[in-house]
Amino acid sequence: MSDTGASKTVEHINKLERIRKLLRSHPLEWIRLLPAVFSTLKYRYVFRCADQGTIIGGNTDIINFSRVSIGKRCLIQDHVYLRAGPDGYINLADHCAVNSFAKLFGHGGIDVGAHSQLGPGVLITTTTHDFRKSMRTEFRKVNIGKWVWIGANAVILPGITIGQYAVIGAGSIVTRDIPDCAIAAGNPARIIGENEEAKANAPESSVID
Repeated sequence: MSDTGASKTVEHINKLERIRKLLRSHPLEWIRLLPAVFSTLKYRYVFRCADQGTIIGGNTDIINFSRVSIGKRCLIQDHVYLRAGPDGYINLADHCAVNSFAKLFGHGGIDVGAHSQLGPGVLITTTTHDFRKSMRTEFRKVNIGKWVWIGANAVILPGITIGQYAVIGAGSIVTRDIPDCAIAAGNPARIIGENEEAKANAPESSVID
């Protein structure tokens, strides 16, 4: 086949292969998939907050769904909680993955870039309180770039920006901005390395067929 200059195809999350493996492990595993089928239909075709090819797991709650936008071919696992708030929003770009028990509170706005992954139990909050002024509530936007990996049970605090291709270690608490390609871990999260190789190898334009 000749090179026509088309974008390189990347299989970031092969959902169909995951389903095939599950069914091959035991035929009755399809019963466990039923809640995800109903959840996906609800959020894609009734509430219309998820785009084409996205799968949403069972027991996932999306509150203020009119202010939540989930891109194409994302994978939202079981027991995820997304709350945008009446004046906030949550935007997940194409090909994102959000693992089980993650919680996103988007009262101040959350943007997650394409191909980013949030591990199990990740918490992102955009709400804080000024304890010097009678606990006045403040909302601060969180920005997460493309191709970011946030490890299990990490906490992203209000107002944080995480640059593209960054990696956040499991259990980290991110209290300050993380630049592009940085690897950060700890409480509070500190930069412990760089992820330049991932940036060099990632295609500029990615499509999953």
